[in-house]
Amino acid sequence: ESCATRLCTSSQDSDYPLEKTLNSSPIKSEREALLVGIISTFLHVHPFGASIEYICSYLHRLDSKICTSDVECLMSRLQHTFRQEMTGVGASLEKRWKFCGFEGLKLT
Repeated sequence: ESCATRLCTSSQDSDYPLEKTLNSSPIKSEREALLVGIISTFLHVHPFGASIEYICSYLHRLDSKICTSDVECLMSRLQHTFRQEMTGVGASLEKRWKFCGFEGLKLT
């Protein structure tokens, strides 16, 4: 299954996005669940966010087989846990990922 296919099955249009996300199982394996926990912890101590490169450099210390595109795809599927934002202006424009899991709890 490609990243694009997995992204299309995310729960953007639901009246109850958190429940639909849980029912459609965006996390496919225990390994992905572990990655979500580690990434969430990492971003929790980086409240202004972190680039995908920074996140993956941290993950590479734990597992050298981590693939940046797989990590980004996983985070993109979990829209109520992670959010990507653009910061800066002009040449210093940067994409940063932030943990937004606590905001997702308010939806229920």
